[in-house]
Amino acid sequence: MTFKYYCVLVLMCLCAITHAQPPNISYTYEYPYTDGIPFFRYTERREALRNAHSDQSLILSLSADTRNRQNDVNHPYRQSSNFLYLTGIPYPQTALILAPGGIMHEGKLSKEFLFINPRTTSKEAWEGALMGIEEARMLGIETILPYSSLQAFVMEHLNGKDTLYFTGLPTTNIPIPLSDKPLSIEQRVKDEVHKTFPDLYIKTSMQKLIAMREIKDADEIRLMKKAIDISIEGHISAMKQARPGINEYELEAMMEYTFKKEGAEDIGYSSIMGAGYNACILHYNSNRKATLNGDLVLADCGAEYQNYTADITRTFPVNGRFTPDQKTLYDIVLEAADSAILASTIGNSFRAPHNAAKNVLLKRLQSLGIIETEEQLKWYFMHGTSHYLGLDVHDPGTGGTLKDGSVITVEPGLYIPPGSPCDKRWWNIGIRIEDDILIGQQGPVNLSESLPRTTDGIEQLMRK
Repeated sequence: MTFKYYCVLVLMCLCAITHAQPPNISYTYEYPYTDGIPFFRYTERREALRNAHSDQSLILSLSADTRNRQNDVNHPYRQSSNFLYLTGIPYPQTALILAPGGIMHEGKLSKEFLFINPRTTSKEAWEGALMGIEEARMLGIETILPYSSLQAFVMEHLNGKDTLYFTGLPTTNIPIPLSDKPLSIEQRVKDEVHKTFPDLYIKTSMQKLIAMREIKDADEIRLMKKAIDISIEGHISAMKQARPGINEYELEAMMEYTFKKEGAEDIGYSSIMGAGYNACILHYNSNRKATLNGDLVLADCGAEYQNYTADITRTFPVNGRFTPDQKTLYDIVLEAADSAILASTIGNSFRAPHNAAKNVLLKRLQSLGIIETEEQLKWYFMHGTSHYLGLDVHDPGTGGTLKDGSVITVEPGLYIPPGSPCDKRWWNIGIRIEDDILIGQQGPVNLSESLPRTTDGIEQLMRK
């Protein structure tokens, strides 16, 4: 082949590539959350956050990083919850700046700026239509600029500011090689900014935002209830199909299939499906064991719907019948859960549900001779009873008194692995009962109570 012929061939190939996609093709963009949070809610949140900070401050909220799996394959993308809470945007390479004192830009004073990539047809051929500058106007954010201008914009407008707030950084700790000290991405960001603005105060925790996210509005509660209802269907499906010999991963698959079938976008966290001694491992999630006749299965699984997650745990016998000893311990955990729910009232301390559950467990285990002292209770109940729930399975909250509109979990448990210093009859019993509780003016509301919680209710469900 002559060099001239080779060049002609290359040009022909390039022309073929250039014309592989028809000119002027247009992909239709559709916002993915058709029944999600109304846009006016995001506007209200941004305004509330701005109003809580001084005119000399600047607030920067960054989208989450994409997580590369290998080569050009990424993990499914999940937006930073704080960024999502303020914008409703589920895409990477986006950013929000809130300027409480306002910034003049192109002759216009604005207090909020969104940075987003313009749409490109060549990229959308691979990934589908994404929100661009024009589409982002639906969000009601005052000024929208190309993402490529973010860094220059921040550096220009930090002049005269005394504090730069981050709503969170997309990457956590990066280890220093040959050192036992972690190098925080937070410190690296501070060091970089301080090169140009040595007197600027940089904060990466925003107490106002934490307090805002602790209290759920009506739309958030609606979406959380939907996530919880979907999760209940998943738990019912797994219980009904359970049988001795089934693998943990099969039960997990039945659970998560139902989540997707009922409209969930994802799981809220890695599903825990522990049978037998695996039920005694708090965050067990390899889910590979085959069940045995007589095993209890601890299923801690929750669906994510429109970015809000449920968090429900039920413990059930794989053969559909509790043994007398399993029932004895289960009823103790249920009593502890009921006591904790009753303590989940407005004005009580965040620790009140835990203290109520702990008192029941302590008294009952002492009466059975499983423990003698309060200190020994930690052998079999080593975690807290509650955490906040929302966009994250462990949602941020103040940890103070319980407030109207917050949602917490109530999840006492008992875990007695083999080798424990008690009668062997109790070994290999792991039990957790977890429900999602809305704190309200009329008292606590168990949003997940329609999923059977008693031994009789579970056995009856599994017989159907």
